[in-house]
Amino acid sequence: MSHLFSPGTIGTMQLKNRIVRSATEELRASSEGRVTDEYLRFYTRLAKGGVGLIITGNYGVNVMGRATLGTMLLDDDAVIDGLRKVVDAVHENGAAIVAQLNHVGRQRHPDIDDKTPLAPSQVKVRYTGVKPRAMTGEEIAEAIQAFGQAARRIREAGFDGVQIHGAHGYLVNQFLSRYTNRRKDGWGGSAENRRKFVLEVYRAVRDAVGTDFPLLIKINARDPVSKGVTLDETMATCRALEELGIDAIEVSDGIDELIKGGIPTDVIMRGRNIFQRIMLRFLIETMVKRRARLVEGYHLPDAEAVRREVNVPVIGVGGIRHRATMERALESGQADFVALSRPFIRQPNLVNLMEKDDGDPVSCISCNRCALEMIVHQKLLRCYQKKGII
Repeated sequence: MSHLFSPGTIGTMQLKNRIVRSATEELRASSEGRVTDEYLRFYTRLAKGGVGLIITGNYGVNVMGRATLGTMLLDDDAVIDGLRKVVDAVHENGAAIVAQLNHVGRQRHPDIDDKTPLAPSQVKVRYTGVKPRAMTGEEIAEAIQAFGQAARRIREAGFDGVQIHGAHGYLVNQFLSRYTNRRKDGWGGSAENRRKFVLEVYRAVRDAVGTDFPLLIKINARDPVSKGVTLDETMATCRALEELGIDAIEVSDGIDELIKGGIPTDVIMRGRNIFQRIMLRFLIETMVKRRARLVEGYHLPDAEAVRREVNVPVIGVGGIRHRATMERALESGQADFVALSRPFIRQPNLVNLMEKDDGDPVSCISCNRCALEMIVHQKLLRCYQKKGII
């Protein structure tokens, strides 16, 4: 039997195979951040598709931490009953489900309301031009507490675990990075001080859910910007999290100002004024140069480096499209699990297809229209390729 379909364990969570649906925002929650019928159908369909573990996309721990309208909001116990329906449907179809907890910080969508985003420091987001407000000590404490309360609600809803989003330029990553964290107090400066926020978030979540509930983190191995997080810093953070009791680490990279894969410029430029278009051209040129250096499984070498440093399961992700790449990652020790995101948007039944055939059924071409139509223009997540399934 293929190692892809051997069972695996993360903490107390038993998984039927080694394939993970990496967290993906889908914009199917209500404007209040609650479960809708469409949201329930979306995750039921994924569970029926055979994947071992589903990690839900981008649950905001509070109003200021929510990415945009259409994403889940965990600021009130009223969300629990709806989420329990999602969990029950996923379990009935044989998959496990972990909720990703996030505070988006400076990357809060500008159209959500007129509130100024919060961040460690006032570093403007290049692709929107929005400048956040530096958080006060009280606001930092409130954000940490919000992670803990969100995790409590997730456990009460019956999820199998939680994942702290510490990647992709969101608030946890913003504290870790010198690019976005320019504070002069105890939350900034040295790598140890910049690491303090994620460790306090971990403690708040662990206190809320207990030691027997799987707690994962998604983290940038490195940031693709000057003065961003380095691999050495990330490995030190992972060692600190292991000492505290983290159950698994998903290794990624990137921030919202840079994307990986195709660059549909018509989507990015649509609705922009002349000044925004000029600014975005420079960003697109940077992304084109970076894309030219990418190969399939582009985060797997960093996942392997982290895996050598820690004794907890590591999840590898990053443009993985071929069975041979997945098998090699598991067999060579680069990762304990492999995760995909965009292929599941097009083919929620992908794992069932893989079990039926030894070939490569993935038909996603990484064009990124799915992500950019959603992120930039707030459209429901779906595949835009011809004969897309969702």
